[in-house]
Amino acid sequence: MRPCESLGVIISKEGTSNIVLLVLRAVVGVNMAWLHGWEKLSHFGAKAASFPDPLGITPKYSLGLAVAGEFFGAILMAVGLLGRAGAFLVSVASALTLFWILHGTAWREREVWALYFAGSTTVLLLGCGRFSLDTLVWKKLGKGGGKAGAKT
Repeated sequence: MRPCESLGVIISKEGTSNIVLLVLRAVVGVNMAWLHGWEKLSHFGAKAASFPDPLGITPKYSLGLAVAGEFFGAILMAVGLLGRAGAFLVSVASALTLFWILHGTAWREREVWALYFAGSTTVLLLGCGRFSLDTLVWKKLGKGGGKAGAKT
């Protein structure tokens, strides 16, 4: 492929949607992991007894699920490795926080969780796109990959 042809692939509608999915995954995933998940993971012991328990499974297990979604799920979504599974974990963690834990609080306090929920749900529904580790893995295994986000 000549250089101009490869530039045309990136600028095409399919290429643009793949870039948008990459940016969305990276921004939502890195911010969620860094600003929320890492703090919970690094202070797990101190938070385990007093963490909100919206599912009634004890504060320790609720915190574990929050860490799974807000840190590990966010990292998976950001790099696009098992990206839809990661996006699912982030969506669930965001939805629980938005609709259950922060229910009744001012919208200003819930706004960021609505954005996390919207971004992760978009990745969950559309996939990670061409610029993801999932695509590389599936290509190496000869199983396809490399399609636009909406087609994967």
